[in-house]
Amino acid sequence: MTGSTTIARESQTAGDEPVLTIGGEPQPGAAGSYAVHNPARPAEIVGHAPAADGAQLDAAVSAARRAAPGWRALRVAERVAAFAAAATAAAEQLAAGDGARLYTREHGKVLSEANFEISAGPGLAALIGSMAEAALEPEQVDPGSKYPRLHREPFGVAALVLPFNWPLALTMTKLASALTAGNTTVVKVPPTCPLATLQLAGALAAALPPGVVNVLSAPGSELAQALVTHPGIDLISLTGGVATGRAVMAAAATRLTPVLLELGGNDAAIIASDIAVTDELVERLVTATYTTGGQVCMAIKRLYAPAERVGELAEAVLARCEREVVGDGLGEETTLGPLHTAAGRDRVADLVSDAEARGATVRAAGRIREEDAGSGGYFALPTVVTDLAPDSRLATEEQFGPVLPIFGYEGIDDAVTAANATEFGLTASVWTGDDALADRITSRLVAGTISVNCHGLAAQDPRLPFGGCGQSGIGRELGVEGIRAFTQPRTFVRHPVPS
Repeated sequence: MTGSTTIARESQTAGDEPVLTIGGEPQPGAAGSYAVHNPARPAEIVGHAPAADGAQLDAAVSAARRAAPGWRALRVAERVAAFAAAATAAAEQLAAGDGARLYTREHGKVLSEANFEISAGPGLAALIGSMAEAALEPEQVDPGSKYPRLHREPFGVAALVLPFNWPLALTMTKLASALTAGNTTVVKVPPTCPLATLQLAGALAAALPPGVVNVLSAPGSELAQALVTHPGIDLISLTGGVATGRAVMAAAATRLTPVLLELGGNDAAIIASDIAVTDELVERLVTATYTTGGQVCMAIKRLYAPAERVGELAEAVLARCEREVVGDGLGEETTLGPLHTAAGRDRVADLVSDAEARGATVRAAGRIREEDAGSGGYFALPTVVTDLAPDSRLATEEQFGPVLPIFGYEGIDDAVTAANATEFGLTASVWTGDDALADRITSRLVAGTISVNCHGLAAQDPRLPFGGCGQSGIGRELGVEGIRAFTQPRTFVRHPVPS
């Protein structure tokens, strides 16, 4: 977790510029502010974000600790109701202030997706809240007997570190689980697209008791490093890349702070021989692969099809992608925005070049919007790669971009073996109309979420836990298990008075 960014040494200006929230109070960044750029036009400054310093981090953690006893003392139903009301008010406030357009400009994703992410938040919060009573109910081991029993207690102060790709939705889901479980929080927004998330999280903080939600931002990784090693933090929840997850886990180990890590994936989808290449199949595959420009942890990253069907499937995906228009996410005709950073774009290009150098066939489809062609934006066309060596970097690493490698297999068992030949284990899918085959394959795939005839966002059910195995992370979010992940068990036993 290294890196630095030049910070403007001026006070945060008043008005529409976002601020930090510490102990219920909006504050400018004590370390000044820093520019946030538009990935569709990198020379354009979207706004300036406040940069917190170490003293403000200490103040945020202290505020969370002061608020913890009172928040924890509330009944579960009271915490659920308070956060549900705050979530609705905050989402409405962000939408009314044209937050979706701001979010698109700083992030790059298309406006329709930005609107969806904002509007979905209150529903996600309500759904998680509806499971809280059952998740946190004390358990009696022997029915009718008070002892022995198990209680689930909050950790205390949770650090929530957000990723760049879906930070608004994850602000809602992480806070819903952490707060309903009884924790107070310090939220670290993503440094490269902090503006809309600062507004949303700040509105949530303002609608809750002071100190329950504290919100910080800063460029680079130094503040996050200080947060995850802070002695006042009792639990860390991070969504991000594998390298970042390893760094956070290593840092947390210095104080044995528990971690919840939702990291990357190299997710495989297997097309069985009984599935015809139809328009509906291709539409589902394209959506599961290219949404947010492929910058989704559970997107399809590898596709396996019968060897004799690879050409047909590749042609069908490319034909569908010809309709894609890549450009500024605010453009009416744009269907895919830019990649979020120059580093992300360059990484994708490097992986594709490596595959091509090793003999793979690389084909792109769609077009870059004419108005954006000379903007210097981080654009990448939807791409399909065939004839790829299984040990190529594009096959073994997470590309996090709009590239789909398609592999051929001779037998379905070979496909399962290849799908599992990865250090990741976030999601996987099989596409078949044969229920017995689906059961056979899903029982053998190694991943945290395994789906049939769907993948990615379409396969995520917030009532169920989400997370991975291997390098894809530790712990779970969402569902009952996601709420319990923000608690630690306490057991109570009793024996008769000694005679």
